[in-house]
Amino acid sequence: MNGSPIPSAMSASPQHNGSGIVSMEGKRILCTADIRGNISQLNQLARDTRADYIIHTGDFGFYERSSLSRISDRTLKHLVQYSTLIPPTVRNRLNNSPIDQVRRTIEQSPQPFLSEFPEFLAAVKRLEVPVYTVWGACEDVAILEKFRTREYQIHNLHILDEATTYLLEIGGISLRLFGLGGAVVQHKLFDNGEGSDTIAGGSGTMWTTALQIGELVETAQEVYDPTETRMLVTHASPGREGLLAQLALSLRADFTVSAGLHFRYGISYNEFACQPDQDHYRNRLLHSQQSFLQLWSAIKEQVESYVDDRQAALLQNALQVVNRVPPSQLAGEPSVLGERDEQAFKNMWNFNLPDAAFGWVVLDINQGRVSSETKSQGFNFSYRRSSSNTQATASPALSATGIYTDKPHQYKSNDWQPDKGSVENDSGSAKDEKMSIHSNSNSNNRNSRRMSMRNPYAIYVGGLMNNSVTEDDIRNFFGNDVVTGVRFPLDQTTQMPKSHCYVDLIDPVALENALSKNGQILKDNKLTINKPNSSEGRGRGGRGRGRGFRGNRDSVIRTSREPSTVGDSL
Repeated sequence: MNGSPIPSAMSASPQHNGSGIVSMEGKRILCTADIRGNISQLNQLARDTRADYIIHTGDFGFYERSSLSRISDRTLKHLVQYSTLIPPTVRNRLNNSPIDQVRRTIEQSPQPFLSEFPEFLAAVKRLEVPVYTVWGACEDVAILEKFRTREYQIHNLHILDEATTYLLEIGGISLRLFGLGGAVVQHKLFDNGEGSDTIAGGSGTMWTTALQIGELVETAQEVYDPTETRMLVTHASPGREGLLAQLALSLRADFTVSAGLHFRYGISYNEFACQPDQDHYRNRLLHSQQSFLQLWSAIKEQVESYVDDRQAALLQNALQVVNRVPPSQLAGEPSVLGERDEQAFKNMWNFNLPDAAFGWVVLDINQGRVSSETKSQGFNFSYRRSSSNTQATASPALSATGIYTDKPHQYKSNDWQPDKGSVENDSGSAKDEKMSIHSNSNSNNRNSRRMSMRNPYAIYVGGLMNNSVTEDDIRNFFGNDVVTGVRFPLDQTTQMPKSHCYVDLIDPVALENALSKNGQILKDNKLTINKPNSSEGRGRGGRGRGRGFRGNRDSVIRTSREPSTVGDSL
């Protein structure tokens, strides 16, 4: 030490003193999100990026074994579905298991399926660099309260909340960190749930409250120093939540770092780049203000009769945030804050992060300059080259619709589907009609099978043994918005569906999601789900001795299409 209350800049690693100040030379800060209990990944990311600090924006994984009983069924299903700790085969099985079985599996597993948090709490594992995090939407409020009382502490883990701020003396600037965790849900802004004081949560989830916002404003006012560079770290995105954008203005933030959108690419922007003028930005904040005030007017009397003097003061701070709207430049409204708001409109920079599994942002701070590096996994577009005969414009990631062009000589369902009345009629004419239908559909069915092989988004669904599964069941099982066609082969003798069907999906993401359902149960049928392959085609009259497509003697195909999406591409 050099006699200063601030740790020496020559320290090998940053150290906190009683005032929450850290001093170091120019270093790198990794900003990442949604580690979801896979806390060891932070160490690996720090090594990969040569980071000296980590800022994490929530869904850290504040769960322990006792948390399981407090997590609601819905939240637990969400945690299992997106866990990076659970092996994929186990995760797929759990996704299709009754919730009681899911709970038993997690409880009995020797491996941490919920979170590695207990191992870090017991110092079995350690964080290699200082981590500053807010809590996310999926956390156990009971654990965060134990951190507040200092019953729980983890080396190098520092929680940013409405009452705690840290100052990093780094690279020639004083970087002040503020944090606000939890989801922003309008109707819960005045509900603490199972939390105490200003912290709010319950059933394995956490959310932001008006009291939190009010206390954060108070904390920021107490430590205000115009020489500092201010960063607001939130779980929800100020780009989506106007209330958080208003909070950033009130805190005079230079940067915001957030998550909550789960994109495959990180986002870096300022409002000046996204809005044609400040009045458009103002209108967005006005909409947020109106939503809050509508809620406040409905519950104001009830809330004011309940809160104590301390909480009433915090609510007034929150209302000041809500009323913090830039003046209209078009109307020429005067405001002492107008110049400052204009600077924030142009200079406040916002980073929204992908999940840790998909990317990050590194801030390199040196000699007073804050530079950034962004890494994102992004989308995989290689599927477009795998099917030269299919003209697809479906999105590679989140698309819900697709457009395919019709091809000549493709069958329509009413060209070959047998008439039910004719099937039931035993007269000679009916038999002749049936034979005619089969004969005319030979070439069309052959085209159908060949085109199914070329389509990269078709799947085979087997195991339909009890004839109880309908087309609607299939569509609901895989998702109505991603299924573009369902084809049930029929047995010619019984006119009953065979024990399998073919499902056409809209894009590669839908395909991967569908394949992950292999082995799941639908109406007491254990499904076999895979991609149609050439061996299946040969078994039904493909190449070799099946040149005559003799498989058509045994079955016809009943199909249903959505002409507005994929049409007759298969």
